[in-house]
Amino acid sequence: MTALFATVEMTILVLFTAILAGPILGERFRVPGLLALIFLGMLFGPFGLGWLGRVDLVFDLGAIGILYLMFLAGLGFNLKAFSAGRASALGFGVLSFVFPFALSVVVGLSWIEVGILGAAMLGSMWASNTLVAYPDVRAAGLEQTRAVRDAMSGGVVADMLSLLVLAVATTYAVVETLDPDNADLGTVPTLPLYLSIPLLVVFTMWALPKIGRWFFVRVGHSRMQRLLFLLAGMAAGATLAVVGGIAGIIGAFLAGIGLNRLVPNDSELMNRVDFVGTSVFVPAFLVAIGLRIDPMALLDPKTILMGFAFMVIVIIGKGVAVFAATLFFKYSAAERGLIGSLSIGQAASTLAVGQIGLELGLFEQSVVNASILTIVLAALLTSFGTQHFIRKMPAVPQELDAIGGRVLVDVSSDESQMPAMVRLAGRIAAGDDGVEIPFAVARREDKVAARQRLEAAEDLAEAAGYDSSTLLRLSDSFADGTIELADESDATMLVLGWHGPRLGVDQFFGSELDAIGAASTVPTVAAHLTGPWDRVIVVPGADYAPWQGDDVALTMDVAARLVVRSSGPLPLLVIASDQAGAAEHFGPKVKFEFVQANKPGDHLLEIVKPTDLVVAPAYLLSNLPVYRRVRLSVALAEQNLAIVAAPGRFAVLGARPRPMERFLGQHA
Repeated sequence: MTALFATVEMTILVLFTAILAGPILGERFRVPGLLALIFLGMLFGPFGLGWLGRVDLVFDLGAIGILYLMFLAGLGFNLKAFSAGRASALGFGVLSFVFPFALSVVVGLSWIEVGILGAAMLGSMWASNTLVAYPDVRAAGLEQTRAVRDAMSGGVVADMLSLLVLAVATTYAVVETLDPDNADLGTVPTLPLYLSIPLLVVFTMWALPKIGRWFFVRVGHSRMQRLLFLLAGMAAGATLAVVGGIAGIIGAFLAGIGLNRLVPNDSELMNRVDFVGTSVFVPAFLVAIGLRIDPMALLDPKTILMGFAFMVIVIIGKGVAVFAATLFFKYSAAERGLIGSLSIGQAASTLAVGQIGLELGLFEQSVVNASILTIVLAALLTSFGTQHFIRKMPAVPQELDAIGGRVLVDVSSDESQMPAMVRLAGRIAAGDDGVEIPFAVARREDKVAARQRLEAAEDLAEAAGYDSSTLLRLSDSFADGTIELADESDATMLVLGWHGPRLGVDQFFGSELDAIGAASTVPTVAAHLTGPWDRVIVVPGADYAPWQGDDVALTMDVAARLVVRSSGPLPLLVIASDQAGAAEHFGPKVKFEFVQANKPGDHLLEIVKPTDLVVAPAYLLSNLPVYRRVRLSVALAEQNLAIVAAPGRFAVLGARPRPMERFLGQHA
């Protein structure tokens, strides 16, 4: 029987059984799934039943798992959320690193006596944090509150500082403690730290994203190819890190940050990346941690005392950081409690640092064992504390989703417009690292043709470097089918194909588009695209009512996205009466040319070229007199047009004519 457990086949069977059972047991007994996986590793490992005979195989899979875990952390990191609250996030992040780190170093040097490098590693363990209780605040609808955003972003800052300490400590530990003649591959740095860190940052933050964009556009048009490229990028970052004597997990994390914008969080590609890691490799890492732990050692008085000491470090360190941050950022009592409760959570990153310290000989096994106890206690405290302070937090209004999160683009209509439509929707989505979703509404007898158009649209999106998924709705009504798809798929914007201005009196856009625009709960763009564009012209109009100001801001946002391309931004021209207003809408990062005109429509018709894309808010085109509608329809019949409207305002009745007068000028 012992020989059977020593086989690869039996080891894989037991490992996969543990990976399957761990989350189920965790849910059943209300403990984090990672703790259940560690427990099963102890149970089936050499200190338990001994059923995992090929421990080397599990350790190898676990080594991949920790790289994958850090890669996923970088890949899913919300860069925009971090930028939005960077002042308080940086402030709290630095404070939540400094206090636990200082306490850990003092304890490591004075009591545990692990030396200066070991003390630094100990500080790296407890200065970081994992938002174990984040699902609770998300379920309560508090994820957009300042407290949660600062806890998340500040945690990332603390984690990055911890990783920096880890990089320096591991580099010097490798040099001082290992025998180069007997070291494994990568344990002895071939580059000095002052060269390896800049080289790693340049590769992961500059070269790898450029290579990735080129690969996605030129070569890797299938998700399988893109998935393999991402895994290769993760391995490349980790390899370059160990060449410089830095922990491979840091290279994997930075590779994830570098490739972040290529993989939208809601995309099918991200789902596949996450599935591969969280199904096998990351759980294998947690099981591998359990293999190294002797269950009897957890009952050792020294281990128990050390675990409680670590818990005190976390509570005091993070608590002092929260109160210090309150002096600068004026948190309320409920915010302080929620931030503190979220910040004391510890999980896999803590175990990873402990495991690295153990492998480098900086820690004894008792330190890792004590960290397991601390994680259990921290998981309980963060869960109960978060639940308590969630009830103390005031309700907040739900913020609107970013318009580029999930962009539905119509490919039901003119096939000649499809490449340009896909490109336009892709650029809108790329502004928020979102996903474009080609959709078609067809009658049952047209289902096959609609599927073919969707496949063609998906190929076009992938060829342009975007990740996409498709939707098909069988319906006799294009308007009803589109509205239903937008609601069911949680769309953030609709991009609809348009045959150009209509000469009829009743509807400028056509009855179906008017019906969709009036009923849509998300912003809508009607696009009449006759070919590629090499310049974007915006005619924003003037905001004579608050809702018109919202439409102008939305139009400017869309226009700013449409000039973005990998080879450099397209020219952007604004025709309006107020340059200061345009600059305020665009912000300092968007470069544009401004033409002041009291009658923007006159100037537009004088300078517009067939290769221009004209962007305007829908309210400028509402309730036109027939003779002006005829004039506009004839002048712009073959022009690229994108008409933008906020939810429910695609066809605005009773709009004041003055903005349209300015748009067209006096074309009697």
